Amino acid sequence: MHRRILQWMARHRIGDWKGLLQRLKVDDEFRKAFQEYLTINTSQFFRDIKVFETIKTDILPELNRNPKIWSAACSIGAEPYSIAILLLEQGFSFSPIFATDINEVVLAKAKKGIFMSNQISGVPASVLGKYFIRRDDKYQIVDEVKRKVEFKQHNLLVDEFGTDYDLILCRNVFIYFKNETQAMLTERFVDALKDGGFFIVGSAEQIMNPASYNLVRKGYCIYQKAG
Repeated sequence: MHRRILQWMARHRIGDWKGLLQRLKVDDEFRKAFQEYLTINTSQFFRDIKVFETIKTDILPELNRNPKIWSAACSIGAEPYSIAILLLEQGFSFSPIFATDINEVVLAKAKKGIFMSNQISGVPASVLGKYFIRRDDKYQIVDEVKRKVEFKQHNLLVDEFGTDYDLILCRNVFIYFKNETQAMLTERFVDALKDGGFFIVGSAEQIMNPASYNLVRKGYCIYQKAG
């Protein structure tokens, strides 16, 4: 983060932190561009297929038929849409998945539900034909899936968390935070889960000493809140 901020300052010929802060305070367009530059929004459908296979075989059977789900730091929406497709394929009748991100630009893209071919490369052909409409070189997700995801801007560091979630996904986000912030967020996510609820992190992340957070490691990147 420090390196990227310095690169941004050099690009805009800003000589010190005070100058950067002042520009961020008074220039709305500059602030939005700065936020867009800092947030990394690489994502695709069914990213890390091993995780989604585990969700399908080990987690979904333990959930009620209308699970409460949160996809935190959802970026372009590929993750919550993937979960929605998985639930529809398994016959669930569920309330919209809560999907959040700090970046308003990517949330606007997520709501449109239009994706490039590289972003749907992990989608099986049968699923692609059922839940996507091809438009030239892009793919539009169908309304049936779009209705099952509710997008909202949310800052993990300052905004309130919900409660009683059956499943929370926050993947490939912790790696950008210091250990102290990771610990604080883990505590807040666990508090937001109901007993027996599941918490999923990214493939490059792990929770050290999960028992100290009242979690049990259930598999690759997956933890469960003890009852």
